[in-house]
Amino acid sequence: MHRSGPPKLKIIEAGTLCCEASEMASIFNQQIKFDLGIGGGSTATLIEAERRILVDTGFDYECLGTSDISKKNKRNIVRALRDWGITPDDIDAVFITHWHRDHFGNLEVFKKAAHLASKGLVKCIGLEGFQGLGNEEEIAEGVKVIMTPGHTIDHASITVDSIVGSVKARVAIAGDAVVSHSYFQSRQIWQYNADFYSIEVARQSILRLTSLSDIIIPGHGVPFFTFKPKWM
Repeated sequence: MHRSGPPKLKIIEAGTLCCEASEMASIFNQQIKFDLGIGGGSTATLIEAERRILVDTGFDYECLGTSDISKKNKRNIVRALRDWGITPDDIDAVFITHWHRDHFGNLEVFKKAAHLASKGLVKCIGLEGFQGLGNEEEIAEGVKVIMTPGHTIDHASITVDSIVGSVKARVAIAGDAVVSHSYFQSRQIWQYNADFYSIEVARQSILRLTSLSDIIIPGHGVPFFTFKPKWM
C-alpha cells in the first residue's frame, strides 16, 4: 500500500566507490577494489509517498560489461527490494539522476515503472519513454527535482520533505552531485568521468543542496547530516 502523510525513505542499496577522496585514481586501485568485492555501484533510494519512487538503480562493476555482471546486478537489486517486502513491479517510477551506468544499469528490471529524468538529459541523450522534469518540479507531495549540474551538465537531484525517526527533515538524494561523504568532507570534486562539466558549477550545486537539506544521501555511500564546508 502507498503512504499517506510525509514521504518515507529507505536505502535499498548503499553504493560503494572505487576511489575515495584520499585515494589515487588508477586502474590498479580500481582492480584491487574489484578483487575485494567493491563494485562501485550507486546508492539506490526508495521514496514511499502516494507513489513509490526509486532514485537510481545501482549497478556494480560497470566497466566490465559482461552478461554475467548484468545478471548478478539484476539479482542483487531484486533481492535488496525483497528484503523490504517489495518487488520491482511495486515501483511506480524510477528517477535517474544522470546517465552513468552505475546509476541506471538496472533500469530494465523495472518494466512497469515510469522512467523519469531531467528535461535536459532526456533531450540530450534522446531517451525514449522517459518523462523529462524541470527544476523544482514536484513528482509526489514533498518530493522535488533540483537541478544540480557539474558532475554532468544535465545532472539532477531530489529533495524529500520527510520524517526521519520522529523529526521533520529535508533529505537531499544527491546522486553524484555529492559523490560521497569523503569528497564532501575533504572539499574535493570528483572529476574522473569523461563528461564532467565544471568544478565551479559542481561547487554551486553542492552549496545549493547543502542550503536546502538537513541530510544528504550521496551518490555512493550512506547518508550524513548536512554541514557547510569551509570552502563554501
